[in-house]
Amino acid sequence: MINKTVKSIPQINVRQGAISQAMDKFGLAVQYFPGYVNRKLRLHSPDIVLLSFILNGTGKHYLGDEIYDEKPGYLSITHYGQYHDIVTGPGGMDIMNIYLDLKKHPLPSLPPELQPILPEIIPMDPCLQHKLNRMTRLFIKDHMNVARNLFEIDRELHEKKKGYETAIRNYFTLFLIDCCRNAIDNGVLPGTDKPSFENSGVEAVRRHMDANFAKPHTLESLAKFAKLSPEYLCRAFRKYTGKTVFSYLVQRRIQDAMVRLRFTDDKVSSIALECGFNDFSYFNRKFKELSGRTPREYRRFRDKSTMKNQDSG
Repeated sequence: MINKTVKSIPQINVRQGAISQAMDKFGLAVQYFPGYVNRKLRLHSPDIVLLSFILNGTGKHYLGDEIYDEKPGYLSITHYGQYHDIVTGPGGMDIMNIYLDLKKHPLPSLPPELQPILPEIIPMDPCLQHKLNRMTRLFIKDHMNVARNLFEIDRELHEKKKGYETAIRNYFTLFLIDCCRNAIDNGVLPGTDKPSFENSGVEAVRRHMDANFAKPHTLESLAKFAKLSPEYLCRAFRKYTGKTVFSYLVQRRIQDAMVRLRFTDDKVSSIALECGFNDFSYFNRKFKELSGRTPREYRRFRDKSTMKNQDSG
């Protein structure tokens, strides 16, 4: 186990120079590290959402006490405030870092069939964090082809030719489309240890709720689905996800509501019902409790951010 305390782990501020300017303008910046070598573990906490794309070389990715093998094609998405580091092999690694500020800048709109996939890869909002999505991981087979859009973003940020704002957003949208396609083909890898035999029933319940979040559920029906006792399911689920069964379910419903508020013009009351909330007052209360905004305030904030981005392009 890694013997580190929270106070001893620094928070890294990436907002410096050109990176800071890009983050302020787009909520997005990229930084390429060819031949990166780091042989000593130094856990740190990014103040943004960090995507680490391995283009060449091998190493180990530490997330607190968890360790993952890194090799070309792996894309790791590390949530706000998570303590992590990548320790390279002796030959180093080629890494492309993508920095996202999702507190102030929403992700771009994707085709409707991909919109529900994106939140499973990149968190739409800091309030949607739980133990299993502190880090998510994709394996992208044709990784150099996908990375071309990131190199184009880097070039546009440096050259700043006319129309570069639109070009950057378009390249980033194409990158996200590639990520979603890979998630559909190969799945999303939660950034946590694979479920043990003991947790296999708990993981089945989590996936069942993810796939049927809008349907009514009881603890008894979920326990029966997993062939576990209700008492055991409660304890094991919280240990596994960091959430109670029903706080996880509510968060999953709120996530889908955020997608609909962001990408549709549906009435808020209709969205609440379609996401599994039969009590509109309860939906409003839980939404604000999690996000700090009412659903209508959230929609106005996202619409305003989108309009600002379009105007600057």
